[in-house]
Amino acid sequence: MTTSPDSVTTESTTGPSKASRPLRGAVALTVAWLLPLSTHLVGLDWILPLLLLAGLMSMQRAGRTLMDRLVLAVVQLFAMLCAAGLLISVWPWHLHPVPIAGCAFTALAVLALVTGRRPHIPVRTRAGDAVTWLAVLAVAVLAFVPFAVRDLGGRIGIVATGEDFARHFMLYDMIGKLGGYAFMHRAQAAAFAPDDYGFGYPQGTHLLYAVLDRFVRSSNVNADAPTAMNMLLWCHLGTYVFLAMALLWAARRVAGPGPDAAALLSVLGVIAGVLYFGDLITPFLRGYPNEVLGLGLVAILTAVLARPLHRPREQVVTVAALLVGISFSYHLYLPYALVVAAVWAWHRRRALPRLFTTATIVLIVPLALITPLENRPSGAGSLLLLLGTAIPVDRPVLALVVLAALAGPLVRGGWRAPSHRVLAVELAVALGMVAVLLAYQYAMVGHSVYYFEKLLHMLLVVALVGLGSLARLLPGRSGSRRAHTGTRARYAVATGAALVVVGGLAMAGGQWHSRPLAGDGLRYGLGVEKGSPAGGRQAVELVRRYPDANGKVDVVLTQTPYANFFGTLFTAVMQRNYRYGETWYGFLAPSGPRRTLADLEAKVRSSPVPVRIVVRDPHVSFLAVDPHHPWQPEAGPGVDPATFGASRAPTNMQAAQYLARRYPDKVEVIVLGG
Repeated sequence: MTTSPDSVTTESTTGPSKASRPLRGAVALTVAWLLPLSTHLVGLDWILPLLLLAGLMSMQRAGRTLMDRLVLAVVQLFAMLCAAGLLISVWPWHLHPVPIAGCAFTALAVLALVTGRRPHIPVRTRAGDAVTWLAVLAVAVLAFVPFAVRDLGGRIGIVATGEDFARHFMLYDMIGKLGGYAFMHRAQAAAFAPDDYGFGYPQGTHLLYAVLDRFVRSSNVNADAPTAMNMLLWCHLGTYVFLAMALLWAARRVAGPGPDAAALLSVLGVIAGVLYFGDLITPFLRGYPNEVLGLGLVAILTAVLARPLHRPREQVVTVAALLVGISFSYHLYLPYALVVAAVWAWHRRRALPRLFTTATIVLIVPLALITPLENRPSGAGSLLLLLGTAIPVDRPVLALVVLAALAGPLVRGGWRAPSHRVLAVELAVALGMVAVLLAYQYAMVGHSVYYFEKLLHMLLVVALVGLGSLARLLPGRSGSRRAHTGTRARYAVATGAALVVVGGLAMAGGQWHSRPLAGDGLRYGLGVEKGSPAGGRQAVELVRRYPDANGKVDVVLTQTPYANFFGTLFTAVMQRNYRYGETWYGFLAPSGPRRTLADLEAKVRSSPVPVRIVVRDPHVSFLAVDPHHPWQPEAGPGVDPATFGASRAPTNMQAAQYLARRYPDKVEVIVLGG
């Protein structure tokens, strides 16, 4: 299973003559720069990333199918962009599409000239590959439609509840403004956020989004905030679709060439169901683009180590690219990636080209360490004890998936296959990391917290990739009619079981499946899960009216407490004013202590900049009289949920007007109509 070739293509033994190479090289380099210059003049730069991706796919020789080529090319391009970002951050053109595309096409032309390869993309699609494409398309459509029918405020509302997406926007927008990695422009970045807050995330994902934004708009400057936010949201959706493709492709690769389409349909159907109706939809809904991209890269790494590419040099390059990509996207998963890659390299040390492998390691190790060293590591020290808004992972489903993944190597002689032994090692490493973090968190705080759930997501992805090995346990096609009938019946049972699993995940949600019709994917797909669209729409409306904070900070007090909380947060980041908005949105947190008028007045006095309080409805309130014994009206018919405060406390509008009279030089009141 591990030694069969991935590619049915062969390269010509007679390449271009030595005399023609200089001419071909000159033509290729000329086209590499004329093409982006031409597209930029006519505003069609969006086509350049697609052409670059297709060009790199045509240079691959380790991929047997179109999806193989696509996955490998995406991984390699992302890693190259992460590395090139170090140069982009300091050269004078920064994120301009023309020099970025020109250099990328030049590198592609040099690759073709050095290797002597001519463009070739496989077009034949086998039944098993068609099943994989079908599963990816199903997840993509289910994710796309509920997203597309919402307006911008509604899309913000979907991801707002995780809170982190606002800071991801800040960093993506900051990279666009600064022209490169924020950690390489610390002095200028200080204007966007308090202290080094924006450096807490790996920045490869944000750089990718910022560069794509430039190509989509054929521009070298940031868009207005609502346009930039909309682009970021669509990139986030695209990243989730990439996770779906990466995970399903990885399971298909682990399955090997033996299983037929029916066997793959059963296994990939279960994986797609867990992907959309299980825990892996939650990083998308909570607005964690870095984690989503990191999970996709982990899935690909797990697969290519279990069943390596048949060309050793391309295998080494791909593994190196995955290590760099994981480091620059979500380095909490970097220890897993380094350990399993080291185990694989040691096991294959005699088969690998020694000089080439050593040179690659020397190049990628410093790159892989940049993010943990230059950014505040999300996976080190006491930061592993931080609280967060990650939804708890479904423990029963996770346990079942891990056990099922172990069945592949252990049942019916599966241990004899090298790929299955590697999968067992990868599962053991992932389980070991989970156990170590759990022990550390219990020792320090007595229970598991935020990053433990993130690590369980990684374990789930590794186990889902391992499910691909189950496809071999289903019977293959047989020539006899009787055997064929029995095989068909077993496929029917397997497919039915897959549908039952998917249906159960969709219909019975919650951490322990105790709430009917409460699954996150089902609620999102049906439009029931809305997040906080009111807060998102209020932020968009306010930013369109006041694109710049003009040295002030906007405090939204127009609606319910959560709408005000998210409205203040997203207004601050879209106005590039998170430096001063951060403390205000924390002050308004509904999960925090109830606030009195005295608290609000003290907050105004301590603000380093003038405060612009935005109100709308004269009856809306959030203040308490006694924070230790707060009273609020019970929800029911005729009770406005925005009337959250105590009956004897001033309304939001009354409090704002009082503060404006008392501090006329520091407080401005904006009354919105409608």
